[in-house]
Amino acid sequence: MNESEIKALFESTFATNYYNVKQHSRSQEVAADQAIMLAKMVVTATSKVEASKIEMWSLEMYKKYNIGADIPKPSIMTKEKGTSWFDRKLVSSSFFWTRYRQYLAQIKEWPIESVQGIDETTNEIMKALGNPHSLAPFDKRGLVLGFVQSGKTANFTGLINKAYDVGYKLVIVLSGIHNDLRAQTQIRLNEEVIGNRVDKKGNPIGVAQIYANTSDHIISSWTTIDRDISSEHSGTSNLSTPTLMVVKKNKTVLESLRDQLINHRDLYHLDIPVLIVDDEADQASVDTSDPNKSEDPKTINKLIRQILEVFNRKAYVGYTATPFANLLIGTDAQTAEEGQDLYPKDFLVGLPKPKGYCGPEEFFNVEEAADDDRPSLIRHLGKEDIDVFTTIKKKSDADKFEEVPPQMREAILRFLLVIAIRNLRGQRKKHNSMLIHTSRFKDVQSSVKDEVFKTFEAIAYQIQYNPKSKVLLEIKDLYELDVMETSNNWPIKEPVFKWEDIYEELKEIADKVKVFEINGNSKDALDYHQYKEEGLNVIAVGGDKLSRGLTLEGLSITYYFRNTLMYDTLMQMGRWFGYRNGYMDLCRIYTSEEIASNFEHLAIAMVELRKEFDRLARTNKTPADYAVKMLSHPTMTLTSPLKMRNAIVSNIIYSGTLQQTRLFDKNKDFYETNMNATEKLVNKLNLKKDKSNYYMAENVEANLIKEYLSDYQTRGDKADSQRMKDYIQLANENGELKEWTVAIIEGAANKKNEVEYYPVNVGQVAVKSAVLRGVGIKEPFNSIDIKAIVAPNQEYIDLDINKIKNVKDRAEKRKFRSKEKGLLLIYPLNPNVKLFKGLGVPFSENLVPIGVAISFPVSELDETDVYQTNKTVF
Repeated sequence: MNESEIKALFESTFATNYYNVKQHSRSQEVAADQAIMLAKMVVTATSKVEASKIEMWSLEMYKKYNIGADIPKPSIMTKEKGTSWFDRKLVSSSFFWTRYRQYLAQIKEWPIESVQGIDETTNEIMKALGNPHSLAPFDKRGLVLGFVQSGKTANFTGLINKAYDVGYKLVIVLSGIHNDLRAQTQIRLNEEVIGNRVDKKGNPIGVAQIYANTSDHIISSWTTIDRDISSEHSGTSNLSTPTLMVVKKNKTVLESLRDQLINHRDLYHLDIPVLIVDDEADQASVDTSDPNKSEDPKTINKLIRQILEVFNRKAYVGYTATPFANLLIGTDAQTAEEGQDLYPKDFLVGLPKPKGYCGPEEFFNVEEAADDDRPSLIRHLGKEDIDVFTTIKKKSDADKFEEVPPQMREAILRFLLVIAIRNLRGQRKKHNSMLIHTSRFKDVQSSVKDEVFKTFEAIAYQIQYNPKSKVLLEIKDLYELDVMETSNNWPIKEPVFKWEDIYEELKEIADKVKVFEINGNSKDALDYHQYKEEGLNVIAVGGDKLSRGLTLEGLSITYYFRNTLMYDTLMQMGRWFGYRNGYMDLCRIYTSEEIASNFEHLAIAMVELRKEFDRLARTNKTPADYAVKMLSHPTMTLTSPLKMRNAIVSNIIYSGTLQQTRLFDKNKDFYETNMNATEKLVNKLNLKKDKSNYYMAENVEANLIKEYLSDYQTRGDKADSQRMKDYIQLANENGELKEWTVAIIEGAANKKNEVEYYPVNVGQVAVKSAVLRGVGIKEPFNSIDIKAIVAPNQEYIDLDINKIKNVKDRAEKRKFRSKEKGLLLIYPLNPNVKLFKGLGVPFSENLVPIGVAISFPVSELDETDVYQTNKTVF
């Protein structure tokens, strides 16, 4: 063996033994030491290797396998507490999981912490499933909460491998409602579970590269890449042997599957353990029938439940990034024929945010910090682009799309820049995707695709054959004035290149970009695997097919013009979340200002709800308790009204949160009302200027705060003045929030933005200058979004600085505030910014916009007292 082969043997020996020993050892370091010793013994027994080489390899193992590092743990909520039948030793040296684990680490070269993260989370899920070797009936229902485009498929692939290892005979994967996603999932599982894929030369692809199937480790499949379940029996195996099916959530498919499974059960007297994995579990699977009208369950939901009823030993695991609909199912909903509904009664698992994943925090100011100065990756569409798509309301309007509007064209030019820059950064031959999503109508998508293709062809020709073309000047300006500036100011520094180098790359790639239409009308398919060697550069034009489940590899540029106010639909349409290592600074989203604002509010809500999930999991709450918290978030509609039938929203719980007004109206009455309300409150307080130059009053009675919030108007904020007043009343009834600190925040001049002092009279208080916020924000759309008003540490002006100075997390700092005390911050805002100046409101030293923020302490209120469904009190 040569040196590289010996090193590979050393690592594979180390890895196998490290994972095995770790199951029996509490210390990673002890397990690693033993694995190193065994690896040394193996390589020295077969080859002559210098001791210094072995020591160097040993150090590499410690670094690569993160020995001593903390692996993020999943958050778990379970119905049943206590000892589980499952022990991680059952899969530590098993066939399917070990092969998959080594494939991820060695072939796909995933970071070890990602592989270990899958191991940890799937072990927790396995604990909540039924024991396949027990002959007693079991029925387990659970939900796994991930992130959009974050690797949920890799997680349930790991779960499926472990399920086969411990004795599950049948695994059914419900994979979306489109053929493309089903085929994509089938390919993935063929490669990473079954191990039956080969390339054109007959070489193994996927886990078979680690080791091939043995005679006692064969998994059959009733489905193939091209064939779903049909009415004609397509099964090739008796279900007493391990079998995998990947099926669409489609009426005809599921009816055929149900009938064939019943036939097998009756014919062969089968009593086998089955695992159903429901990918995108909030899509189609949730029952939207009205129980008050005695309606039957809706078709897909009914069929999934009927398939589960075929078996005595069954487990159902849903995967989703948007669990709202699933957790609003009535906890005791069931029917005679279909059995229990799909409520995750037994467990809820929250996957940790993966390393390198770019989610809402990377695109939006989810902490609502006034000092967040990261360059924005959002590009708001102008009137010309918006006008094009607002006139297209039905499929017959397809002919209204006559040419590519200006910013769509700019987005195409930017996509070319992304490919060129990624090539220069050493990411050559990687996939690059651009998404254009403007309509759900396929005819409209076809028109857009045709015009985009024509426009791109013209651009590519100019780049390749006309070095003095206006197109190149446009691209150069875009690069130097936008791309370079953003990259230079991005928190993670990436290489920036000369224009001459960019231009040479553009000439090389201009004819290597494809324009695809991804819908049922087109034969185009996003088969990235087909372009694995050279990389696929694609502009994908589509609609619903691209809005859920289907992965767009290397997505960097998104042109998006569809709106919804439902949490789950909006989040799933955000395909720009995912892994963007080495090119996050190049990503852009082209959308309207209104849609961008809705996405930002959603992003904030999602982060807050995820933190709440982690908190509840630490306190041993159940999935039902998390449903309570979801209901408490007032920003937008959680999910479709049909899926909300079982939910009745009561009080909102603001425990341990900062609420700040962001949205302002356009009319004069709004500003006058809030100015008058603030003056009325201020004139009742004994405000004194403290050392921080804030006007403060302590020990203010709660009634004054509630009266102020009754008078103060908010416009669509989650910081809703009336809801906050109601919550304070509820807290008062339970002995909380009785005393308040009120502070008026004073601003300063800003030489950088050429804004002078703006004196303000707030009742009896003469404020030296209004607070400057919203600088650089463009003209408003329906309302004015000032983004954030609370600067760092202003939220903690009433707390002991010495106690919180070493605490970084904002939520943790709020725990230092007594539950009896709240903080109200009042912000007289400087009207000399573009957002306010164009309103025509006669702002003056006696009338300015007033923003407020309230920091709520952690409460001991029991949320379960104030929420209920129509059948079950949580």
